[in-house]
Amino acid sequence: MKVTEPDRIDRIVERLAELPAVERVEPLAEGICDRISVISRRLMLRSKASLDDFGISWREWQVLTNLVLGGETPRSPSDLASTLMVTTGAMTNVLDRLAEGDLIRRVRNPADRRSVIVEPTDAGVQLWYAAVNGLGAHEAEVVSVLTKSEQEQLNSLLRKLLSGLADGD
Repeated sequence: MKVTEPDRIDRIVERLAELPAVERVEPLAEGICDRISVISRRLMLRSKASLDDFGISWREWQVLTNLVLGGETPRSPSDLASTLMVTTGAMTNVLDRLAEGDLIRRVRNPADRRSVIVEPTDAGVQLWYAAVNGLGAHEAEVVSVLTKSEQEQLNSLLRKLLSGLADGD
């Protein structure tokens, strides 16, 4: 599928380029970055709506993901807060909600009985698998407008673009 008609972003970039005081905006770069930004926002909204179907928030999803994909590595509440770049108070609230839903449990750290680690419960792991499959189906639907070859090419280009931002991710 080839899109040849100008879209809203093309029109905005065109108007921007016509302004006399705008000297350092490269229209092609502006179009790429604006599209990535819009795609990101729309994907986030779709993901949040999908997670609503499972009764969890985006932040709760991030915690469960870190716990499930972290394997056997013990995770403390402060470690999770740091990883997700939230305050420890905000993390406590998220963990409280997950614990109330029996999706995580706080247990004494066997290596240091003064501290607590967070583990997913069986129910939390099952919910995570259901949600990850739901999200995966939505993502596959989004990229289905591209051929497999286009998807591979876009993935490679985005990886290259992301590496150019190099902030540790």
